[in-house]
Amino acid sequence: MMNKKEARTLIKERRMNLSKEYIDVASDKIFEKLLQNEDFKNVKTVMSYMDFKNEVKTDRINTFIKNSGKILVLPKVVDKETMIVIEDKNQYIVSPFGNKEPDGEEYKGSIDVIITPGVAFDRDKNRVGFGRGYYDRFFVKQPNAKKIAIAFEKQIIDEGIETDKYDKKVDILITEDEIIK
Repeated sequence: MMNKKEARTLIKERRMNLSKEYIDVASDKIFEKLLQNEDFKNVKTVMSYMDFKNEVKTDRINTFIKNSGKILVLPKVVDKETMIVIEDKNQYIVSPFGNKEPDGEEYKGSIDVIITPGVAFDRDKNRVGFGRGYYDRFFVKQPNAKKIAIAFEKQIIDEGIETDKYDKKVDILITEDEIIK
């Protein structure tokens, strides 16, 4: 078992060493697997994210969602505790963390699928994020949403990750090599 801090440090370092080519090829494979997923195919509202610092690329995913007539909502951090979602209408700002975020009014409807980023995962679908708990708190507000994590195979920790009572597992984990349900 690896604690969250160790997992975060190890995987962040591993991820920063990935080549642009690897990220592009693996992101395309993950996109193709996501498109085949039954939980993703027939839904109306999808929350995704805008990739940052060697995360799985989401441009193709987000464009596909919008072009297929689904509603795409994206996260925006509003304070130390709270993340909201905003419908993507191609208006963006740069957040204090340096990543792009949507600009607009909060989306209040229900969400069918949450495409979930993370720093590290294990084979039991436990997730380690950046340590602020935004996604874990958000999952509680959308209890019926299917949580589909996308990650590179190199982000999986085989020996497992320690969790606490606030940590929420994802329902499905998609990497370039496999789908863990």
